[in-house]
Amino acid sequence: MGLLFTLILDRFNDIGQQLRALLLIGFLGGYTTFSSFSIETINLYESGDWLGASLNILLSITMCIVLTWLGMVLGRQL
Repeated sequence: MGLLFTLILDRFNDIGQQLRALLLIGFLGGYTTFSSFSIETINLYESGDWLGASLNILLSITMCIVLTWLGMVLGRQL
């Protein structure tokens, strides 16, 4: 997602704000599903797996940020 975000911003600056928002929020946002993450975390919590729920939250958010950053770095190099 970070890679595509950077490519769209860097390569297609003249596409206009509305089209850029459609591509970044609508199209790319459709590939990320926060609800699945939430349901998995709640299921772990409700089954008594506090450690699993905590690790799911910590690792999911951390990896999301790290991999988005990495995608942006790679996108700038292309």
